[in-house]
Amino acid sequence: MEELKDSEFKKVLPLVSNHAQTCPTFCYSVLNCIIPGVVYVDNSECPKSVLVGTKSGIYFIVGDETNNNFNHSLQAFYINKVQEKKARFTLFSSAKKWDKVINKLFEDETIQMKRYSFAFSPNQYSFEQLQIPKEFTVTRIDENTIKNSFEFTHTYYEEYWGSVSNFLANGFGYCVLHNERVVSECTSIFVGNTIAEIDIATRKEYRGNGLASISAKAFIDHCLKNDFIPRWDCDVNNLASIKLAKKLGFDTPTEYSIFVRRM
Repeated sequence: MEELKDSEFKKVLPLVSNHAQTCPTFCYSVLNCIIPGVVYVDNSECPKSVLVGTKSGIYFIVGDETNNNFNHSLQAFYINKVQEKKARFTLFSSAKKWDKVINKLFEDETIQMKRYSFAFSPNQYSFEQLQIPKEFTVTRIDENTIKNSFEFTHTYYEEYWGSVSNFLANGFGYCVLHNERVVSECTSIFVGNTIAEIDIATRKEYRGNGLASISAKAFIDHCLKNDFIPRWDCDVNNLASIKLAKKLGFDTPTEYSIFVRRM
């Protein structure tokens, strides 16, 4: 595998874009140099197989799954960069053909998990303003709310964005406050190619009050006003997340696989 320079990243965009339904948002974030990352190819002049990764250890593989030289290099990469250092390794697959290859390459090293990627349908989205309960307020996520976050803390943004400052400059999110306490948050885990991927959490003791819908709606409204396409991904077994996604105008889920390093 050859590692590309940052200035060469965009040459693999056409290959990645052919798999738009299964391409994770972080891939676009890396290729557009919004977040730190790496890109490996089989041939820098005319790439046919591509591995895109974040600094946090999340990867996406796409291209010719029969490219044995590239596949063997991927095995060596895993041993040298991941296995020996006990680093995170989460590999997003672009197709079922790749699923078979990955299972064969890594055998007992990884666990295959199924996820849904939902498409956003503006026609199914309610533009009516939700009623915010008394003593609750909605505000955009900033340095102060991050300091008081229960889920999306400084550590979170450093892991996925490289730094809080990078998130504040290129990402966005909204949270619900109760007496100045952060109780529900909806943030962009990644942004790229006009797509803003949602990550959402509500304190356990505040669940069941519609607060997740409120924070998510503020996020989606921001997307629509600023020409972003909101994206919702979740595990196929996360029924609560699937139900909320459909309520907010997300439908026609596309199933894909991720492979997580067995600990």
